[in-house]
Amino acid sequence: MKGRLTFLIITSKTGRQRRFSLHKSIIYSVVLVSLLLLASGIFGAMKYKENLLLRNKCKLLEAEKNKLEAVARTVQDIEREEVTVRKMLGLDATTKKQGAR
Repeated sequence: MKGRLTFLIITSKTGRQRRFSLHKSIIYSVVLVSLLLLASGIFGAMKYKENLLLRNKCKLLEAEKNKLEAVARTVQDIEREEVTVRKMLGLDATTKKQGAR
């Protein structure tokens, strides 16, 4: 029985004995598969956490983008109103450009 491990199980109530043996290569395979599953679980948990962080960052960036778009719309509205006011006052749009230089 070289290369095999024998397990003995004795129940406490009845005292009945059960004995079984496994080849060492099976035990090593089970341990290896267990370690691989554990490693993949840890890797998956890390990737899940990274995914959550990226989602949160994406949401923050979208909120900032929406704020910037709102500011851009406000600036466009102000520019349109400026043109209207200039027309009402009889000022020319070229005067604005010359004054800015």
